[in-house]
Amino acid sequence: MAKCTLLFLALSWLALAIPALAPAAPAAPGPARDIAGTWEAQVMGQSATVTFTQNGNLISGLLLVPDITGKQNSYHLSGTIVDNFFAAVHGSGHMLRGWLRGPDEADGELTLANSPPIALKLHRLR
Repeated sequence: MAKCTLLFLALSWLALAIPALAPAAPAAPGPARDIAGTWEAQVMGQSATVTFTQNGNLISGLLLVPDITGKQNSYHLSGTIVDNFFAAVHGSGHMLRGWLRGPDEADGELTLANSPPIALKLHRLR
């Protein structure tokens, strides 16, 4: 009988101790910040714009980047925003990603396919 009592106490202690030792589940991300609107940044001395629309955490946008001849190159982007971090890609592999630093400012980088990233300072126009 004493052995059964000791076994019961040991198993009860383990049942209580194991959940307490398990790591806590990561916190769920907060609601997506508002990124909708037109943003501007300087890319290699030229003014580039991206206009985002947003549906919850899903974002889509149109990125306009001038080339050296002055012609506008347009890229349709799709991506997501979680808390302050956003990332959107074009089918060719170009990617725009960054971090909202305020309601109208963001730090980001534009990575053209097979090229190193270009650091950007974005500000919202509207």
